[in-house]
Parts: sequence; C-alpha cells; structure tokens
Amino acid sequence: MYLPAISIGYAVPDGNFAASVHSAFRSALNLRLNRENNLLTLIASSEGDLPQGIRLDVPDGFSFEGFQTGEPAVCKDSILHFEKSSLTVQLSGARCWKCDLPALKFDPANPAVSAAWSFVWEVLNKQQRLSGAEIIAEKLFHASARAGVPHKAGEAMRDLVDATRRYDLDRSAVKALIGLGSGLTPSGDDLLVGYLTGLWCTGQDKNEGMQFVASLGETIIDLSSKTNDISRTYLYHAAQGQVSSRLANLAEGIRRGENPGHLSEIAEAAMSVGHTSGMDAVTGLLIGLAAWNDPGTFYF
Repeated sequence: MYLPAISIGYAVPDGNFAASVHSAFRSALNLRLNRENNLLTLIASSEGDLPQGIRLDVPDGFSFEGFQTGEPAVCKDSILHFEKSSLTVQLSGARCWKCDLPALKFDPANPAVSAAWSFVWEVLNKQQRLSGAEIIAEKLFHASARAGVPHKAGEAMRDLVDATRRYDLDRSAVKALIGLGSGLTPSGDDLLVGYLTGLWCTGQDKNEGMQFVASLGETIIDLSSKTNDISRTYLYHAAQGQVSSRLANLAEGIRRGENPGHLSEIAEAAMSVGHTSGMDAVTGLLIGLAAWNDPGTFYF
C-alpha cells in the first residue's frame, strides 16, 4: 500500500534513517529510531499534527494494528518502507508542522481572552464529570480532593504553581507528577505537557519567566526516565515548546478570544485525545496560562 504524507513534524529527520516498530494502534504507529530514545509517530489523517509525527492520507477503515513490534523500517530518498509489510510512505511534498507558542502572547487583561479561558474551563470540567474522569480540574486545588492519583496530582500541581509564581523551581513537584497514573501517557505527564504549553504562551514578556520555563523543561527531561517511551517523547518535545496541533490550536483560540462555538469545537478536539489524556493536557494548559496571572481572575 502506498500512502502520501500530508504533514511532517519538525522532529522527523530530514535525511535517510532506519527505525523499527515500537508499538501499533488503530490510528498511530510508533517507530524507534535506531540508537535513539525518542519516537517517531505515523498517524492517520483524522488525528492532529505532532512534533514527531508523520500524518498520512489513509483510506477509510485503515488501521496500523497489524504491524508487529520490532518490524524494520527504512527511509531513503524520502521514501519510508517497511520491510515485512506492503506499506510505503512518500514523505516528499508534505508540509512541515512546527508550532510557535511564545508568539501567541496570551494577554489575560483582555476581557475576551479571560472570557475564553473561563469558557473552556467550564467545558473541560463538565466533560471530565460526564466521562467519570479520575482528575477533575476544579478539584485539583481543593485540599479535600479524593485520595490516590487526584490527591497526589492536586498536591503536586499546587506546589508547582506556587513555585512558578516565585520563579523558584520545585523539583519534588515535578518528580511527583512524572509517571503518575496509568495508561499510555499517565495523567501526571499529560498535566505537565499542558502546563508547559501554557507557560510557553505566557512567559515571553518575562525574562525570568522564560528562564523558569527552560529550567522546568530541563528538569522534566532529566526525570522523564520514570515514565514510558511514548510519554517521555511528548514531554521531551513540550520542553522544547513543541506540542500537538490540537493543543496549540486551543491555546491560540483562547488567546484570540474566539467565540464559544469555535472554542467548543477546538476544545473538544483537544480533549478527545486518548481516554483522559486530552482532558488532562487541557487541564495543564489552562493552569499554565493562569499561573503568572492574577489568581483572582481565574479559579485558583
């Protein structure tokens, strides 16, 4: 089967490379580059762009689930070929995906921006309650949060926000979140990806703010050995200011103070990733956007 790539993330190598299948799912196939730790991800056209992603124009009903772990793949002259299957991917001609979060310049003093943030916060909490999610955003900052993962996540996020506002990194808060929870991307990791996204959007006018974001990113990468390969890849790119198009699009929509109809659409797209991963990442995003702003403007 021949499939053309629609878009390619900034982290995908420009030249030839060799890899092997790390894990396969219905709409995503993770590849490990030979002699490297981070992953590349082939994704169906119905999914959002990823920093490490190659988004493919796939036919209806297509699934990556038939690929076997360890199957070799070789890219030569912009053709990615899998040696034990019939899939060939044409990389040339695809557009490059790379977001620019600092350029968003989130301004909470703008009433439209504040209203957009509040609207998404309400949509998020409603969706989390309806889906029975383990983590409910509005409860993270309540000392009475449930035991287990919600309690640990809430305690760590409160400490991390306090440290952010002091520009004094709390390594223990980061350590508590890395790998916290179950799933392909644990909830604590998703919170950190979203939180980094929010800080990248708000720290551009604060020299000490950008220094803090850089230090936080380095700390997350240093501690990321506590989590799995897939989650570690997302954390690595978030530390560089690079996240999925769905999360970046939501940050952009809030920054622009979009109308509720459009915000609902892009928030739903961001929240729908995985079982709860999207909702956890959006939780982190909203907290990160508010971390350096007047706490009275928001909900914590």
